[in-house]
Amino acid sequence: MGVRGRWFRFNLVGVLGFALQTATLFVLVRWASLEPAIAVTVAVLATVSHNFFWHEHFTWPARPREARFQRWLSFQCSNGILSVAGNVVVTTMVTRATGLPLVSANVIAVAIVSLANYWVSDRLVFRRECRFLTD
Repeated sequence: MGVRGRWFRFNLVGVLGFALQTATLFVLVRWASLEPAIAVTVAVLATVSHNFFWHEHFTWPARPREARFQRWLSFQCSNGILSVAGNVVVTTMVTRATGLPLVSANVIAVAIVSLANYWVSDRLVFRRECRFLTD
């Protein structure tokens, strides 16, 4: 599969994950009354696990099963940390700077953070030989 195909699949998984993240964020803030930073963190962590499963089976399907745990750990440490930190920081900054509602500000954060996540996933986590946490 070429770069365009993989980019398309990555974004398709991302759209599904984003729907999950947005719904989770809405429920946690509206019904569970969690603080926004905590709600964003929980929503992002749920989405990172969801996205790993789909990337493993759909975006980068030809990777060896033996290295799956290593990839999962690398994905959690890279995309998980980047997503949580990036989403919390950018969502908070956009909300404060613009007055946009939390979920709307999070849409902007997801778009910005997704570019970095693709690069890390393609170059480090799902490459033929995962090198992220192996050295």
